[in-house]
Amino acid sequence: MSKLSLLIAVFFSGLVAFCLFVFANWFLAEEKMRLGPPEDPDEMDMPWITAGIYQPQVESADTDKIKPEQKVIGILLEDKARAYMLAAFDGIERTVVNDVIKGTPVTITYYPMESLHNEPEKRVRVFCDNHGSEALMMGLMGTEEGKMKIYCQEKGYFQMGSKVSVWHDSNKDGKEDPDEMFQLADLEFEVVNWKDWKENHPDTDVYLGKGIKGETPASL
Repeated sequence: MSKLSLLIAVFFSGLVAFCLFVFANWFLAEEKMRLGPPEDPDEMDMPWITAGIYQPQVESADTDKIKPEQKVIGILLEDKARAYMLAAFDGIERTVVNDVIKGTPVTITYYPMESLHNEPEKRVRVFCDNHGSEALMMGLMGTEEGKMKIYCQEKGYFQMGSKVSVWHDSNKDGKEDPDEMFQLADLEFEVVNWKDWKENHPDTDVYLGKGIKGETPASL
């Protein structure tokens, strides 16, 4: 091959590479324009569904598996005190815990999308079923407009502000009669240091994150 032919080949190869480079940059710029600005996390919808935790395992008050300064969600039901380590809720797969305390179903929910230190008590809600005896079938249903959604049985609700109902099929006929629907009560709680909770409730036990993962209702 002559030097002239080689120079021509190199020139056209460079020209093709330059054209491809220009086209690639134009295409990427167009894609960015189509995508628009990133969404505000507080307004995003995240439609994941994950079942809550059942049969949460608890440790006695003398456990050394939790530090004195760690935050807990403290609940007092009649004369029974129970604490739930806040850090145990800090994840999408474990943000709902379905418990039974002294024969009363109690479900703890926590919105985990912010820091554990940023007013966590404003993102906790505890439900109590005064008409049942078995653990509630509740879990996470994602977010909508930046707000946490939960499900109870097969219906979805916002975690905060919603009136959540549970159906008890007392007639055993598989039909949701109005007199078989009961609104869940809100149970008072505290978010405090483990040391302070234990001093005030020496007979307490504490949940540290272990339990059985439930199953999501098929209809969801």
